[in-house]
Amino acid sequence: MQETSPPRLPWYRLAAVTLFSLALGVVSNTLEPAVLGHKVLQLVPEQKNTALGFTTFAGLIVAVLWQPIVGAWSDRTHSPWGRRGPYFVAGTLLVAACLYAIALAPTFAVVVAGVLLIQLASNTVQGPWQALIPDQVPAGQRGAASGLKAAFDILAFVLGRQVSGRLVAAGSVVGAVSVAAGLFAVVLLLTLAAARERPMVLPAAPQPVPRVLGHSFAVDWKAHPAFAWWFANRFLFWAGFIALNTFLLFYMIDVVHMAEAEAQRFVGNMSTVIGLVLLVVTLPSGWLADRVGRKPLVASAGLIAAAGTAMVLVVRTPGLITAAGALIGLGVGVFLSANWALVTDLVPQAEAARYLGIANIATAGGSGVARLLGGALIDPVNRLLGSPSAGYLCLYGLTMLAFLAGTAAILRVPEQRRMVTRGESPP
Repeated sequence: MQETSPPRLPWYRLAAVTLFSLALGVVSNTLEPAVLGHKVLQLVPEQKNTALGFTTFAGLIVAVLWQPIVGAWSDRTHSPWGRRGPYFVAGTLLVAACLYAIALAPTFAVVVAGVLLIQLASNTVQGPWQALIPDQVPAGQRGAASGLKAAFDILAFVLGRQVSGRLVAAGSVVGAVSVAAGLFAVVLLLTLAAARERPMVLPAAPQPVPRVLGHSFAVDWKAHPAFAWWFANRFLFWAGFIALNTFLLFYMIDVVHMAEAEAQRFVGNMSTVIGLVLLVVTLPSGWLADRVGRKPLVASAGLIAAAGTAMVLVVRTPGLITAAGALIGLGVGVFLSANWALVTDLVPQAEAARYLGIANIATAGGSGVARLLGGALIDPVNRLLGSPSAGYLCLYGLTMLAFLAGTAAILRVPEQRRMVTRGESPP
């Protein structure tokens, strides 16, 4: 399939292409830590870390399995709304329903069901949406687009955690999810109106469903070692970041001895500080990624995040924990822009949604392993050693090693342009 380079986009089209990052991020940062943390403390307080870790891990298994499949279907969809639009609409409606189901859940079983379904819904949006960058953005602007995507991720991190933390602390769990659901609906309308899909030559007839399912996860890893090392870097870095992020609320309660409401407000305030640091670095990082290359920035990000994690291991006061978080945030901001710009260079445009769905397995898989380890380690190690902090420190020590191992992996990636699939002409 012959592929042509899309035309250069004005800034508002770049923003439209990447805007769903804001909506998806606000939903995830509303659920974690505020809403899910509150429901866990309300319904299963004696096993809070284990319940949170294993529930969110199960949700991410859904994400890992579903996103490449829905991406492959999206690549082959013919509709008046294009290849991606129908999935945006269907996923948005289900996301809103799941948010309210979790907030109003009378039992923890309902919370678990809501988490599984919201992963199905959000990944129905995310898989096709991610493909808009290789669909519509020329190679010379993909660093800038990834920087915008990262900036929206960070804005969502700040807004989601600040607003939900304060609303949940004030007793308004339904109010917190209402903000997230409303924003998701507004972004859906803006994206459908502004992010027009570029016409492409598609297969004359859709493939049978079994063939699509069988092909959804297919990657020739030996033929594309750069993608394999990118995958390892993404997996390890994201595992480290999520391990720090997921259990912070309970860390502040158990180790720093804050009450839940105070800890909710602290997490919201610290997220604002970190978000400001991230906003300062993400757009310049995207600009630099287009000029000096992706790999040096990604390697630097891993070392910076490892240094911040080492600081978390030894400090105990809220002010120093916030400073360590800002250092980690600096590394994450650089990573978000440069790492995603690198993978948009690698994926074949004709199958962008499927390949980016596979790439997201690294994100979801790293996140899932972090949650599984936290659920398996923190409460049991704390009980075994009779210490409220031992389990957290064990997890965070592994986190620092993950950042360093991810840095080693990215150094194996050669700077190169996209992968080319059979029948496709190289750019």
